[in-house]
Amino acid sequence: MTWVIWNVRGINKIYKQKELKIYVQNKQIKLAGFLETGVKENRANRVFKNILPGWEIQSNYHNAINGRIWLTWDPKVYCIDVEKTDAQVIHCTVRGRRDGFEAYLTLVYGFNTVEQRKALWSNQNDISAQVAKPWIIGGDFNAMLYTQDRMYGNLVAMSEMVDFSDCIHNLFLNELAWKGEYYTWSNKQQGDDRILSRIDRVFGNDLWMTNWGHVCTEYNVPLISDHSPMLLNIKSMRSTTKPPFRFFNVWTDHKEFGNIVMTIWNKRLAVDDMENVRKKLKALKPLFKRLNADEYKGITKRIEDARSDLVTVQEKMQNQYSDSLLEQEKQTLQQLEKWSLIEESIMQQKSRVKCVKLGDSNTKYFSAIVKERSHRNQILELITEDGRKVNSQVSIKEEFIRFYKNLTGTSTKTLPAINKK
Repeated sequence: MTWVIWNVRGINKIYKQKELKIYVQNKQIKLAGFLETGVKENRANRVFKNILPGWEIQSNYHNAINGRIWLTWDPKVYCIDVEKTDAQVIHCTVRGRRDGFEAYLTLVYGFNTVEQRKALWSNQNDISAQVAKPWIIGGDFNAMLYTQDRMYGNLVAMSEMVDFSDCIHNLFLNELAWKGEYYTWSNKQQGDDRILSRIDRVFGNDLWMTNWGHVCTEYNVPLISDHSPMLLNIKSMRSTTKPPFRFFNVWTDHKEFGNIVMTIWNKRLAVDDMENVRKKLKALKPLFKRLNADEYKGITKRIEDARSDLVTVQEKMQNQYSDSLLEQEKQTLQQLEKWSLIEESIMQQKSRVKCVKLGDSNTKYFSAIVKERSHRNQILELITEDGRKVNSQVSIKEEFIRFYKNLTGTSTKTLPAINKK
């Protein structure tokens, strides 16, 4: 199912209503967040029904003049429960009627000034404290995260970024993977007066990235607005890709690690030195895989067992203390600490996040980062040299093979390149 979040910059004109209706139909959109509609409350129902007959709507007219945010959806596809509205936010639960989808959605239309937006960041903190499901936050924040988020005009000041940046980092939010133009808004001016900014974004919490990290924000051309619409294709994805071999640093702490390495490293497997090293490393891979399967498989289960054992021992100690139970408690705590640190070490290495110390119980955050990176590293779509769009894994694989086979044995001063866009 496709969603759109879009600052439409006023839809009072008939032609804009017509174009918006056609856009929703052509893109097969089933949920939409429209910002800055500019429609007065007494006309809102008539305009809405003209654009999206049969749909339902929630707005924030009672919080802001002219209702800065419209949340609209196809009731045959989604059930929406609005949980919070204010002048800058509509926060709701989205439930799919057919597929069991369930997540929080927060639509944002930030005020223009730094001081006015402070309430927005405070609201996100309050919402986050109540969130226990996948959560996606998107809209026009009217704020920038990085100095390069504005082209031309005044330079981005630190004061413009710090509150937004602190909010994103404190809530452990990740920006969704995206494609399209970097700058999402323009002032539609010419020459030296032209300004471009990136102020429209979509973020997800750790549970969103774990379950829906493959969902990508697609920025389209602005059409009737000065903001780019943000399309989200909400669909499940099953990957059949075999994961590559990964060396985990925790293996080096195992008592048998040195012996495993020496059994292979003392052998001569090839005459050429570099080939000898390559073959030794290859020979070690199945041995490390066996070590991992025998000693480190099921870490989460081991942690749960250690917690359960700790509760059992401590309950026995409350009923009837003994030195043997005290020693058992000590050993159980050591096991709990050992496996907990091993789990965090592995997840930290997978996520490549080095700014957070081990022992801070960041496993869920690391897991979300791993999922996000895994989804970002996948190629979901290719445009072939003859202009065809391919998006199945089999077709993408065949296109890569065909592309590089055609290069084999050729000689040319310039080569066709893969367009990363």
